[in-house]
Amino acid sequence: MPRTAKRLASLICAGLVLTGCAERRDAAVVAAGVAPFNELSGINITTLRVGGLRAFRRGAEAAPLEGLREPIGAFDVLFAVPAFVGTDGSWPAEDALVSEIEATRDWPSDSSATDAWSESVSEIRAATGATPSCVDLTGPGFSLRVVEFSRGGTWVLAAALAPETTLTNRTKLSARHSVSLRRESITARYPEAGAPNPDERPTWTSADCPVFSG
Repeated sequence: MPRTAKRLASLICAGLVLTGCAERRDAAVVAAGVAPFNELSGINITTLRVGGLRAFRRGAEAAPLEGLREPIGAFDVLFAVPAFVGTDGSWPAEDALVSEIEATRDWPSDSSATDAWSESVSEIRAATGATPSCVDLTGPGFSLRVVEFSRGGTWVLAAALAPETTLTNRTKLSARHSVSLRRESITARYPEAGAPNPDERPTWTSADCPVFSG
């Protein structure tokens, strides 16, 4: 590479720190191209921060206590920003790190949600060839069956199923399934059932994984 070109590349990397020249992992590729992550091609998840996300996804809006949200097709997509409050109408800081992208879709029945979840799990398994690990995550008024696929490093691609439920405040939640791209596994984020849990966080237990044919 000519000296001028090398210097230009160095300047680009220095000036665009948020794009992660040292390591680039495209969200659509890491998520194995499953919907709606196929619409997020070009987003480097390795160093994804709020400023870079807003430049790519201009439809994303501030979501108090969560981060940013955007509808993509039939999915409600959350770009999670830890410790963000935003109840005063503010936005997350531009340099705040996005810890997770979660795409959720509601369904009219437990059976339709289960079918969609099973299809997502099978699609991910076929695309990645990875062996999943499976857990049940439970907390006050909710339960999730989660299937996780390692995507290198600490990155996890997960498909979760939640049956229709009524929360303790009598809010009714539809059956739903989600696909998430996370920086860490459920088992790293939450305590195992029976382990010390002074903050009364949701807990997980190991579960049987779906049986794959072929």
